[in-house]
Amino acid sequence: MKKIKIKNISFFKIVGYLYPATILAIVLVLLFLIRFLYANVYQTIIQAELITDLRKEVSEQNLEKEKFDKVLENLNWKTTITGELTAVDLTKDPFQNLPVGEIPKTP
Repeated sequence: MKKIKIKNISFFKIVGYLYPATILAIVLVLLFLIRFLYANVYQTIIQAELITDLRKEVSEQNLEKEKFDKVLENLNWKTTITGELTAVDLTKDPFQNLPVGEIPKTP
């Protein structure tokens, strides 16, 4: 069996590699920290400011509540059916072209 010889590694040689490795590690940690802060703090602050600006714009465009309620009431009135539908109502073509003054025939 062959014995493996270990070279003598000097302390100064290790220190020579330690400084660049430490600097590289610090740079990588700083880059990660900057990326993290940008994505999670800065972007959140920008979005919050955007939301407050949009809220100010919406509040400046005062919504006329009475007209809005009237439109909703008309839409609800159009979508509800009052009374009973008969077979005539179901078979009538609402898109037929009628001359002016002619009364539609009911089957």
